[in-house]
Order: sequence, then C-alpha cells, then structure tokens
Amino acid sequence: MKKTNSTNAKVKKSARSEGKSKSTRKKMDALEKKKIIASLTLMDDLFIQVVLEEQACTEYILQTILDKSSLKLKEQRLQKSLPNLHGRALVLDCLCTDDKGLLYNIEVQNSSAGAIPKRARYHAALMDTHTFKKGEKFSKLPESYVIFITDKDVLGEGEQLYQIERVIRKSGNLFKDGSHILYFNTASQDDNALGKLARDFKEANPKEIQSEILSHRVASLKEGKLDREGEKKMNVLLEKYRKKAVEEGMEKGQNRLALLVGRLLEAGQMDDLKRVSYDEDYRAKLLKEFGL
Repeated sequence: MKKTNSTNAKVKKSARSEGKSKSTRKKMDALEKKKIIASLTLMDDLFIQVVLEEQACTEYILQTILDKSSLKLKEQRLQKSLPNLHGRALVLDCLCTDDKGLLYNIEVQNSSAGAIPKRARYHAALMDTHTFKKGEKFSKLPESYVIFITDKDVLGEGEQLYQIERVIRKSGNLFKDGSHILYFNTASQDDNALGKLARDFKEANPKEIQSEILSHRVASLKEGKLDREGEKKMNVLLEKYRKKAVEEGMEKGQNRLALLVGRLLEAGQMDDLKRVSYDEDYRAKLLKEFGL
C-alpha cells in the first residue's frame, strides 16, 4: 500500500512538473510573440501583406507616392502569382487595379538585390503578359506602374522618389508606352508627404505613425483588436516569422562554423578541428577566441 501511495505521489509530482513546464513554455511563447509583434514595421515583407488587406491602406500609399489624392482602387490581390511557361514565375506582393483600369504593383524590398532595375523590367513585362487578352488591340494594353518601396537608396542618386520612363533620346520626349517604374526610397525622409510616409514605413509604434489610416490598421493588428479570422492570420504570420528566424539563425550558425573551420585549417590546428565537430562547449570557446 505504501509503495502504491509513493508511486501515486511521484506521478502527481511529475504531472505538476509537466504542467509547470507547459505553463512556462506558454509564457515564453507569449513573450516571444509580443516581442516580434512590437518590432514589426511596414518594411517587413510579411507584415505589410497583412496591413494591405485593408484596401484603404493600399489606396493611401498609392495616393501619396503618386501624388493622386483622387485615386480609388477597384480591386487588389495580395501575393498574386504570375506563372510563366517559358521562364521564371513571379509572386507579386500587391497587384491592384484602379477605377480607371490602371494597373499597380507594389513591392516592398529590404534587399538591394531584390530591387535591381532588370527585376522591375521583368515585373512590368509579366504584368503585361497576364493582363493583355488574346485578340485585343495593343492600344488597349493598360497603363501600368511597378513601385518598389526600398529600405535604402538602391539607385544611389540621392532621390526620394525615382520616376523612370522611356524617352526618345534625341528629343528627350516621352516614348509614351504607358509603362512606369518608380522607386520610393524610404531612407530619404524629407519634411514632406513622402518623407512622412517613409517614416511611417519604418515606425514600429502605431502611436507614432502619422497617417491615421496606417496607424489605425497597425494598432488593430498589434493590439489584438481583431476578429477570429484576423487573429488566425496574425498567428500564421507569427509562425512564418519564427520559422524565418530559425532558418536565418541556422544559416548564420553554419556560416560561423565554416569560417572557424577555415581558420583552423589555415593554422594547421587539426586536433582542434576534430574536437569542434563533437564538443559544443569547445566550439563556442573557439568561436569566441576567433571573434566569430
């Protein structure tokens, strides 16, 4: 009987311990989520997709960048896939059409490599391919805008907004093919409407976002004022960020280890090289010693 009581006591103790462990994990998960949410800005590619689900936000951004206060969107599609049977496909961050039939593609790019001029050209080309119907006259091809919102001054000429158009070189007149490419450089934050929008794109605190439309949307997402569908989308978003962080951490760790292996090979420290393959503490020690 005593043995049974002792066993029961151990089971209860184990259950309590497991319960505390789960509770601790939940608290850690909640803190992790809170930290991620607090750090998000409109320059985060995953977060901006959720923000732009409110069409008024997309309209405001386009109105400000293009200086067209009357611009109204007819429809928009986020993460729109443009397949290509003969080459590389694209997934557009935001593809929308206004009430006059003009096309807009908004792309948020934190990496300079993701916003090179030839990529903008390709975006415009695929947009044309997928919106031009068989048998239509070329005059019916809709006017289009490819807009890259960049973290840095990708084109390097110090402009706040780059507007790229084809021109007839000799006369300097516009070619008027209806294709427009714009680069909105958020690193330039002059005291004007574009500068305010640039600051809003990099602001994590919704109370500091100057645009009422964007501030309200970001606050509703960050402060949990959402319906069930909205909460579900935010949870999916957070899971994507967590996965992304893990992958980046693994990649960074692999790069550090590769550098350490290279240093040890150069120094001829073969015994150390063998040891770091199985001894985590020793590996951490050498990474620190080599400043990696």
